[in-house]
Amino acid sequence: MITVMWKSSVGESGEAVLDVDEKWTFGRAGGVEDLTVAVDDPSVSRTALVIRDSGPGPVVFRGQIDNGAKVALVSLIGSTTWLEEGTAGNLTAEENRVEFSINGEVLLTVDVEFDDRGTVVQRQQSVEA
Repeated sequence: MITVMWKSSVGESGEAVLDVDEKWTFGRAGGVEDLTVAVDDPSVSRTALVIRDSGPGPVVFRGQIDNGAKVALVSLIGSTTWLEEGTAGNLTAEENRVEFSINGEVLLTVDVEFDDRGTVVQRQQSVEA
């Protein structure tokens, strides 16, 4: 289980607790999928960000097309890992913030809380024991 907390540049905020098979989504309203957080901004893709509980840490998928967008995984000490269009990255205990920006303006900040659960191999070994 993970907890996803978000805040938009216009002051909207919220929190969602996700079980294993659930996902948190952000994008432009009007698509087929119901989004957790929807915006009415033509520069934002319909499914710009998806966060799922997976592996040793949650996975962040960037579906956002370029449009001047940047998606960053930010660590507690401020270092940044950039996600390119169509790629995904794992969050860690040290790198648990996602920032979504277009043309230098941060539109959405997402913090994800989750328990440390070890690697997939470590969890498989503990089940076998």
